[in-house]
Amino acid sequence: MNLYDELFSIVRKFSRNDIKYSVIGGIAMALHDEPRFTKDIDFLIMSEEINDVRGLLEKLGYFESAEPWKFKNIALTLHRFMKTEGEEHLAVDILLGNEEKHKRIIADSIEEEWEEGRIRIINKADLIWMKELRNSDQDRVDIGRLKNDKD
Repeated sequence: MNLYDELFSIVRKFSRNDIKYSVIGGIAMALHDEPRFTKDIDFLIMSEEINDVRGLLEKLGYFESAEPWKFKNIALTLHRFMKTEGEEHLAVDILLGNEEKHKRIIADSIEEEWEEGRIRIINKADLIWMKELRNSDQDRVDIGRLKNDKD
């Protein structure tokens, strides 16, 4: 499975169905800085969109692979979806926002035109904010790269 083919298949479904979203995580990092390995696709949506998103992902061959997981220190809930083809699998993580801040992040996303279609990507300042909340080793490396990047 090609990560970017899957990404744009999902994005096209979201666009056709008026799902408000922002690409976050490793793919957003790669689009802001430089490509790096990532094994999943991460989206931020508002919580009221989850049923529609679940249905769209199921039509693309994804299934919800675990119970939703709530973050301890932030008002986000993670829904993980998986798609398998033979020995290959791909995870799509849907983070559900529950606050005005999350709605603003989605609204302030950067919309770009790619050969494969239009895509909405979290802006750099909001990506740094989200990575600071998670604060893993990889997030700290990413934050340093984003803060040192000259636009």
